Amino acid sequence: MTLRRALSANIVFITLVVLATLAAGSGTVYVIQRQRKAAFAETFNHAAFYSRTFESHLTGILETGQRLADSIAAVSHERDLEKVAELFQRALRQAPFLRSLSMTDATGRIVASSNSGNVGHLVDVAEYFPSAFPSIPPQVRIGQPWTGRDFDEGAPAVPEQVQPAAGLGFVPVLCRGEYQGREVQLAVAFNADYFVNFFSQWLPAEEGYVEVLRYDRIVLLTSGDPSNPGKLHPDRQLAQTLREAEIGRYQGQQEGLAATFAAFRASRQYPFLVVTHLHRERALANWRQESGRLVLLVGLALAGLLYLATVLYRRERRMAAEREAVRRREYERLAATVFETVLEAVVVTDTEQRIIAVNPAFTRITGYLAEEAVGADFSLLASGYHSEAFYQGVQQSLATWGRWEGEVRNRRKTGEIFVAWQSINQVRDDAGQGLYLVTGFSDITEYCAEADRIAHLAHHDLLTGLPNRALLLDRLEQGLHRAHREGGQLALLYFDLDKFKPVNDTLGHTVGDRLLQALAERVLGVVRSSDTLARLGGDEFVVLLPVIKRSRAAMVVAEKIRQAVAQPFQIEAHRIDVTASIGIALYSDHASKAEGLMQCADKAMYLAKAQGGNRFEMYQS
Repeated sequence: MTLRRALSANIVFITLVVLATLAAGSGTVYVIQRQRKAAFAETFNHAAFYSRTFESHLTGILETGQRLADSIAAVSHERDLEKVAELFQRALRQAPFLRSLSMTDATGRIVASSNSGNVGHLVDVAEYFPSAFPSIPPQVRIGQPWTGRDFDEGAPAVPEQVQPAAGLGFVPVLCRGEYQGREVQLAVAFNADYFVNFFSQWLPAEEGYVEVLRYDRIVLLTSGDPSNPGKLHPDRQLAQTLREAEIGRYQGQQEGLAATFAAFRASRQYPFLVVTHLHRERALANWRQESGRLVLLVGLALAGLLYLATVLYRRERRMAAEREAVRRREYERLAATVFETVLEAVVVTDTEQRIIAVNPAFTRITGYLAEEAVGADFSLLASGYHSEAFYQGVQQSLATWGRWEGEVRNRRKTGEIFVAWQSINQVRDDAGQGLYLVTGFSDITEYCAEADRIAHLAHHDLLTGLPNRALLLDRLEQGLHRAHREGGQLALLYFDLDKFKPVNDTLGHTVGDRLLQALAERVLGVVRSSDTLARLGGDEFVVLLPVIKRSRAAMVVAEKIRQAVAQPFQIEAHRIDVTASIGIALYSDHASKAEGLMQCADKAMYLAKAQGGNRFEMYQS
């Protein structure tokens, strides 16, 4: 009986040891996989952020070229070629991203250029994308990259040949401008080195690289392999993903290159997309390091467990009990040390939400001393920001899963509200009844503020604080979807100042900037809070009226804007009188797409300016 009882006890003990080992191994694998998934998501988010930033930057630069083409169309004709060349040279001094600016005739031959060597050169548009159709010529077409510094000394990159590191010189872009029936085509040579340096400053080579492609997947620019420009992008994964969406992410693997996490974003206005690659090995380095540490710790813990099992197996129950008591005391001492030194605030409460214990990090973050917090209700941190439904959701998660995690706004002792990432875990007894709640949180206020600042800068004009073109187009698309769905009307008012240039020329750009700021303030006072006032650049503004009952409402708003602008401005010691020319376009009377509606409003604005300014005109098809 004694032998049988000993064998039975040994089998049970060995079984428990094996189960504990399997549980620790399974738990370790689960934690490692979860951390790996989080590392994947964070890396993809970084890549998407870079792609969004670079795409916005390139779109803004192409918009500059398009606006220049429109300006040239407004002032140029055959006998102004020397004047146009001088204008190109002045523009070039302010645009480091340009190699040259050239104007071509109807046959594609350069007739005026900032580089006199380009004059007479024939620009072959056969390889430009998209191809030109006689009925609907595109505003912007992008050619294949060239070697050399300019058209007079360069040649298109040949995809079949490997290009040297310094072979890429510029990317040619054709911009078509139009003014009162007169069309002008500019051949713009964009400086590839400028963009590659810009990409590298944001994204160092050791972290990844950036590619700029046309819609047909011809590589235009890259901060990676310098031999790729001019070639068809070899990544089939990108080609498949691009067919499904304009914005996407995938794990890239090009022949001969290291694996990457890639995110791409296609421009909605121009035929190019930006692909950002983050090196997989570098992105996962921290995860591998942490996983190695975790495996080491688990291995050491398992080794200690096996050692303890061996000792307990060979010793009497009394010695085993003493060793277990020592182990428990060590564990409690370790837990107490962690509790006191961890950077995250930790609060232990009972089932009635009364605080039992707090750590020093809690005092540092909230300002409450331990003696002030212990015994108080956990609601002393409540900010009043969250609804009752929010707290019900937290309780439901605790009842179902025993834990909850999310973003919370708490209040410090000083009354200041801060943003915290908070997790709550329920401690239960053997019967499953809740004993304690362990809440941990960290202060992420500065991180959230920085994220909001970056988002604001990406979508607002730096001078006036108004929405920029990107945010305007986004709201316009939303308004068009809503109007289409509800069968309503939408209006777009496009206006600029009639006498703004003399202000800059005579009083200086500082006064001109303050005038634009004052004008933005004044116009905001005459539109509704639901309307959008955006600045496109210079003295050009757009007002979006997302909901109107009839076309006359748009005319009423236009008249209010006209009157507001016509009132004198007092900027420092200067009294400034300017007026506005306003063009109005309606959905769906004049156009059903965002680009078409913008063009209609722009044409109506130029009609108002042609009739003397200080007036508004409805678009006439």
